[in-house]
Amino acid sequence: MTKSIRTVLAPFLIISYVSGLRIIEFPVGHPRIWFSLLYMLLFWSIYFLFLKFIITSYFNNKHYTIEYHICIGLDILVTLLSIVFGVYHDKKFRYCLKKLDIIDNTLLNIGTTTDYYKLHKKTIYLILGWLLMIISMSYGTAYWIKNEYNHNTLTAMYALIVRNYCSYINMVNDMIIASIFGYVGLKFDQVNQHLLNLTRDNKRRIKRVWENSTHQHRFSQASSNEWIIWIIIHLHSELRKISREIDTIFGAQMTVKVGCNFFWLALDLRELLAVILINNYVIANKILFTIMILIWLLQNVLKLFFIIYACETVSTKANATGNLINKMSYSTCDVEARENISQLLLQITQSPVKFYGIGLFQYDYKFLYGFSSSITTIVVLLIQSYINKQTF
Repeated sequence: MTKSIRTVLAPFLIISYVSGLRIIEFPVGHPRIWFSLLYMLLFWSIYFLFLKFIITSYFNNKHYTIEYHICIGLDILVTLLSIVFGVYHDKKFRYCLKKLDIIDNTLLNIGTTTDYYKLHKKTIYLILGWLLMIISMSYGTAYWIKNEYNHNTLTAMYALIVRNYCSYINMVNDMIIASIFGYVGLKFDQVNQHLLNLTRDNKRRIKRVWENSTHQHRFSQASSNEWIIWIIIHLHSELRKISREIDTIFGAQMTVKVGCNFFWLALDLRELLAVILINNYVIANKILFTIMILIWLLQNVLKLFFIIYACETVSTKANATGNLINKMSYSTCDVEARENISQLLLQITQSPVKFYGIGLFQYDYKFLYGFSSSITTIVVLLIQSYINKQTF
């Protein structure tokens, strides 16, 4: 495979193809639309038959209440919406990857290389961590079910994987989104590093001008630097466009995912408080049950944090270019370059790179703070409800 962003995303995309989440490309760049749609229809039809049997057979007891089934339904809704939006935006998604390849080639021509092996290795580690988490969570919960309800451990583990399949596979989508944002952030870093190097070179060149009388050498070096400035400005503008296109592709999915995470976090906190506050809430293995709830809580927190952290990081790196390009304007003498720099500064100031949940809110640390406040409010209400029950 040619070294590009697809090298980084390849393991995630293969899992998505097999799991019936995306249009299959075979070979790369040749989507098999009708085959993929038929495969998705067959795959999810079989899955829903298994899910219906599993829920009616294993998860109809007091510990799996209507709230659990609502959250499972939300996970299924998120998965189906991800499929719909993935098919609808497939062409735009592939076009964004192509544009990132062009940016990679341009950066390579001006001397910047990307360690694809390191990024691919990081992807493999994420997938291994994801698989380990699925196995450990399923086995821990299955062991608790075995002791509590006297079910076979392997059967319970199989039932849990089927029930939570949508939640697990949605994490692959989350990792794809986070990896793309991380890759775009890396490109902004490389562009910013070029600007920083050019600023230093220009300062050195200005010093040498007073000492060097060879005008031809000075002119050729200046022309080369101005040409690189133009390339860097163009690359930054393209990365800004790609960032906005990525926001349109994944914005609706991220919004629904955040809403689903909100319900799961509220449910996990309710269960955790019930274990702590209510005597004999769990008949046996109370410690194991508490550990599993904490792991689920941590998983949902990390899913939310990864998306917001990725969005905030890209926004910060993209908007940090303004300071570097402003310094560059003081160290260049070319009128046309100054005009291009002024236009880019105007774009960065008036239209900074931000990511929105279909226009409802911005994904940044302020949103994370507001989300945490809402969850805290729910916890307080749950505690008050318990106190009122105890009082009356």
